[in-house]
Amino acid sequence: MPIIRVITAVNYNKQGNVQYVRWGLANTDTNRWMAAPSESHVIHVLEALKYGEEVWTVFADGDKIVPGPRVQAVKLRPGLKTIALQHPEGEEPAHTLERMAVF
Repeated sequence: MPIIRVITAVNYNKQGNVQYVRWGLANTDTNRWMAAPSESHVIHVLEALKYGEEVWTVFADGDKIVPGPRVQAVKLRPGLKTIALQHPEGEEPAHTLERMAVF
């Protein structure tokens, strides 16, 4: 029963960086929430990634929710990190952070 963290929406600060996320714990065998999504500062996502947890995304596609790419930490400048989506090398991304739900 793999349990992963899943981001459903993001919130940007004035500089255009992700500041908050709405995320929860999902069971990948049942595709059900183990812990419903709630709002959290992006630092908690960065900490989860630092400690080896898998963090993924989901996107609305009409009336369906579809799985999105995995999340990774990226360094913007010394002392400042944020999150980005991992995309296969050389492939045009179907999903981007800019297309995620915003709250």
